[in-house]
Amino acid sequence: MTLGPVFSWRSFGLSAAAVIGAPVLASLGHVFLSDRLGLPAGTASGLAIGAGAAWAVLGGAAASVAGRRIAFYELVAATLLLLALALGPLVLVLPALRGLPLVLHTWQYQGRVVLTAGLLLVCLSTGALSFLGSTLAFLLTGSGRLDASIGWEIYVARSHLRLHARTLFALFLIVVTGVVPGLLAGIVWSAWQDRKARLAALSGEPHERPRLPATMLMTLISIGGVATGVWALTVVLSVMSGFEQDLKSKILGAHAHGVVLKYGQNDFTDWRGTQERVLSVPGVAASTPFLYAEVMLSAGQNLTGSILKGVDTSTLGKVTEIPRSLEEGRLEWLDRPEEIPPAKPRLGLSDALDGAGKDRPPDGAPPPGAAPAEKLPGILLGRELARGLRVGVGDVVNVVSPFGDIGPAGPQPKSRPFRVAGLLYSGFYEYDAKFAYLQLAEAQRFFGAGDSVTGLELKVKDVNAARPVMRKVLAALEGYPFRTKDWGEMNRNLFSALMMERIAMAVILGFIMLVASFIVVATLVMLVLEKTREIAVLRSMGATTTSIMKIFVAEGLAIGTVGTGFGLLLGLGTTSLVSSVGIPLDPEVYYISHLPVLVDGGDFALVALAAIALSYLATIYPATRAARLEPVEGLRGE
Repeated sequence: MTLGPVFSWRSFGLSAAAVIGAPVLASLGHVFLSDRLGLPAGTASGLAIGAGAAWAVLGGAAASVAGRRIAFYELVAATLLLLALALGPLVLVLPALRGLPLVLHTWQYQGRVVLTAGLLLVCLSTGALSFLGSTLAFLLTGSGRLDASIGWEIYVARSHLRLHARTLFALFLIVVTGVVPGLLAGIVWSAWQDRKARLAALSGEPHERPRLPATMLMTLISIGGVATGVWALTVVLSVMSGFEQDLKSKILGAHAHGVVLKYGQNDFTDWRGTQERVLSVPGVAASTPFLYAEVMLSAGQNLTGSILKGVDTSTLGKVTEIPRSLEEGRLEWLDRPEEIPPAKPRLGLSDALDGAGKDRPPDGAPPPGAAPAEKLPGILLGRELARGLRVGVGDVVNVVSPFGDIGPAGPQPKSRPFRVAGLLYSGFYEYDAKFAYLQLAEAQRFFGAGDSVTGLELKVKDVNAARPVMRKVLAALEGYPFRTKDWGEMNRNLFSALMMERIAMAVILGFIMLVASFIVVATLVMLVLEKTREIAVLRSMGATTTSIMKIFVAEGLAIGTVGTGFGLLLGLGTTSLVSSVGIPLDPEVYYISHLPVLVDGGDFALVALAAIALSYLATIYPATRAARLEPVEGLRGE
């Protein structure tokens, strides 16, 4: 094929359509799949990003075919144009637009710096994908026709790299037995060879110590660099996935998968009929009513704010894990407060020193000889909330609500004592430090809500399909005055922060693979310099430019593939070891007892694809340099 001009405007137009159109297609695809088809947010984002990536690769390939060469300059110009559009005035406009993917809203919540960094990452990733498509198209069509053959090129690449089965088996044994034992074995072998060489020199016998060629040594170093990057990234992502899964399980244990609310706070009196309609929706497993309000809790001199929820004890266990999260007490004591045992006596410091508290009654208990106190309703407290108030099961706490009666001086707060019926431990500090629970009828009487509730909590059969199920619930209720929320919407800020942390860790550790790709470049450049004569011979025998490029691309892909495979083995082995042994953590600090690890096949696949893609991109410059070598230059020294 005759090479085209250095810069083709037609190729630039296709490059701009590929680079700019990919994020736009991903954005519109996410909206269509999530809002129109009702797919889960994660599935919709994955499919939309896949469609955008395919568009970028195909657009880069079209630009290469149109320009009859690798459209490097056109793609760089298109990427710079996208950067100007994304990081310029659109930084101020994008957060205000509706219908954007969830990821842009997530970046917006984290601040302008995170939004800018996220858009920068999108632009660079899109340009890299388009460049990948352009190079692939040139390798396939650069000879003037479609040529997908690569048989003899792989044969030549194997002879250059010298990656024999024995070498790969030795590397595999090092990975399986452990990196440190393998390195120690290598050091022992090297010392033994040095000893044999010295003994042979002393005896005058000829002895040649086996040495690795420089190119093979660089190949092994490149494989080790790629494997180290993949290893580190898979382990960190597995730990982050473990934290996210642990947090998700705790949130879904203390709260429902979704809620049904009604516009207007005090008129949800028809909740029983609404509950029957909701339970008839496919995908809904259970439902329970709740009443929600913010109050103040006091016990002695201790005072703290809290979120009080009135719950139906008969259906609460079908929707949440609260009944199974009780450390002390029983859920049934909310219905039968007379069964709550008296509080255990706790001595203060002065009482413990002088013994004055020996016969002192516990908090909330009547003094000896006094008339029996009135029966107080029960209340459940989170463990950290009870610690802050310094109360336990059987103690009395006062609940103060700002929504009280109207007095001569205006609104007056309402206060009433309750007896602690149990302590909850959800495993999530924010919940254990803020939430308290009353029996639903008792909460309605305390707040003067009559038979009204705040809403209905729902449990769905598939937690990952909560959003489409909640849309079906809203459709069954015919919309207004009802509204629904799923667990992802209710905890969006928290999960967005976790996602940004995962992305930040992946980007930071991705620099290890980037450094490894530079090692691959250096290795291939050394191979090009070493094999200059062979390249010249192949060119003089009729090898095309794309055939020479395929040789070195195959070498780089072999290095990346082998390194990625070893890195995945190391990552899987490390995560399995950490999961089985367990790294202990301080529960008082981290609120978990062991380091959580979750092996996600999707994360491992993405890391493997990224490593192989970087290895492939690292081959383009050395392969292009080798393909440009003229036969006369390579044979000049012969």
